Amino acid sequence: MRMKARPCFLVLFLLVVFPLSFLPCTVLGDQQEISVGYGLGTFNKSSDLGHLHSGDYYDFVQIAYGYEKILSGKFNLLVEPFVAVVNRPQGGLDGGLTLNGRYYFGQANYTGLFVTAGFGGAYTSVSFKDQGTHGLFLLQCGIGYKWHRLFLEYRFKHYSNGGSARPNESVNSSIVNIGFAF
Repeated sequence: MRMKARPCFLVLFLLVVFPLSFLPCTVLGDQQEISVGYGLGTFNKSSDLGHLHSGDYYDFVQIAYGYEKILSGKFNLLVEPFVAVVNRPQGGLDGGLTLNGRYYFGQANYTGLFVTAGFGGAYTSVSFKDQGTHGLFLLQCGIGYKWHRLFLEYRFKHYSNGGSARPNESVNSSIVNIGFAF
């Protein structure tokens, strides 16, 4: 009998060990941020805004902490744990962590237009009809604008169980975040 332990070690590494390597000491120029956002189901098979494949309405409020590490020039790495309170289709919590690349189009002082793209993992207490498990993979991309320390960002989030369970319909959503960098 073969054990499937490798995915557990990979998830442990992505969610715990790798992000902790950024926290012990901050380097001049690295920054942190706090954001809050509202999201709802989008780009699912249902043509109605706010709905999932199953037809259920999906909306949530999310709070995230971000640690942005300067890699080179205008490109940064953003480690971002988050917690979301799901309002519908049933009350519950989502929690997870994403690793994102962020590119700033403006000056090197990290203001102006930026794009974000990344991946991660999440656990949800919600029993989505579209997913056969509570452990989900997460892909996301977004575009935003940062003015001094304040920013506004739109993100598209894609939850999937990666074929680890049936059914495996995606849970897609859009979220608008407002945040503060420090």
